[in-house]
Amino acid sequence: MKKTRINLIWLMGLVTVFLITTGFVQPNIEDHAHILDKETHTLVTEKNNRYFQTKEQPQIVVITVKRLNKLTPKMLDHSKRTVFIVVGQKGKKRNVQIYSTKDLHSAFTEVARGNILRAEVDKLRSQNNATFNKGIRFVFRACATRVDQQYQYALDKYDLTQAEQNKVARPHSVALPIALALAFLITGITYFLRRFSHRDPISKK
Repeated sequence: MKKTRINLIWLMGLVTVFLITTGFVQPNIEDHAHILDKETHTLVTEKNNRYFQTKEQPQIVVITVKRLNKLTPKMLDHSKRTVFIVVGQKGKKRNVQIYSTKDLHSAFTEVARGNILRAEVDKLRSQNNATFNKGIRFVFRACATRVDQQYQYALDKYDLTQAEQNKVARPHSVALPIALALAFLITGITYFLRRFSHRDPISKK
């Protein structure tokens, strides 16, 4: 009888440990809208596997849902060292948002999150699923780069290149010269129109 009771206690202990170590772990991918392709799955899984081997064990979770609003993850306030990339989809419309737990707010400020999303905005607006997934992979890699920098991890093949980091840091750098050229053009046209309008009309003899 005592032996049976001891065995039950051990069994309950093992079950408790199992639930603590696995039952409350946020999965890396929740593709409820069935958007993510195999390459995206592989990237998310492999990078998070590397994180699992570190002391801090940060996590980047990608979630897709069948709605465009109320995208804040339920586990956001109950997680640590976690970034959530949430894709909302309804019909042909999609909404991509980045959320981070409080301990990563310094790395994922509103400006930083906005710059990441704007860097590949054309891909994220694409109706082509393969192109859209390229955009999501870029967002994931950008988030991974910031996480790695936050915890001073060595950058790896899953992170952004230096050129890509520059693109995120200055998402409007390409558009700026075009805007300046247009401004000069408009100024020039306005100048000539004003000169022409102020000329005295030719009097008829």
